[in-house]
Amino acid sequence: MTTTTPIGAPRRGRPRDERLDAAIVAAAVAEVGAKGWGGATIEGIAARAGVGRASIYRRWGSKYELFQYAAVSITQPSDAVDTGSFADDLFAALLPIAEMLTQPELAALLPSLLAEATNDEAVRSTVRTFAGRCRQQAIDAVERARERGDVPASTNADALVDMLAGGLVYRRLLLGEAADATAVRALIRQALGEQT
Repeated sequence: MTTTTPIGAPRRGRPRDERLDAAIVAAAVAEVGAKGWGGATIEGIAARAGVGRASIYRRWGSKYELFQYAAVSITQPSDAVDTGSFADDLFAALLPIAEMLTQPELAALLPSLLAEATNDEAVRSTVRTFAGRCRQQAIDAVERARERGDVPASTNADALVDMLAGGLVYRRLLLGEAADATAVRALIRQALGEQT
């Protein structure tokens, strides 16, 4: 009977060198940025990182596992914030998403991952892993607002959050524009029907 390591989880063995992990992740992101998902190989990543393929396979069992780890490691959402204000809670949840979309590493990785995710369940899982953590914080903000009576009980948290986060992704990936704090606040005001 064989067991598998959860995707993105470190493998067992001697303690890992975090600097080497970071170098491999940076090399993986650079490789996908240069060659796209389909063109990126473990061999190419190893060459960029200055390590042997075995160093990568000791840490991650596949390219998918490596990229799931990379996506999670470069997209660390901030802690959830309950300010008591629905607009401010949404801002606290969405600003880190906007900031992540401006990271050069993610800017290089995301287009290839999204393109490949349409046809590959393992890649789609990677995208869901990193997006889901950020998305959940915004959904929690909507739920808190509902409990406080700040929004109607019928407010669809999923739809509202998808609309807001989708606006940030659209702006970055299709328009090539980063959303700063002012743009995030403007998007929230529009979504909430505020005209100020």
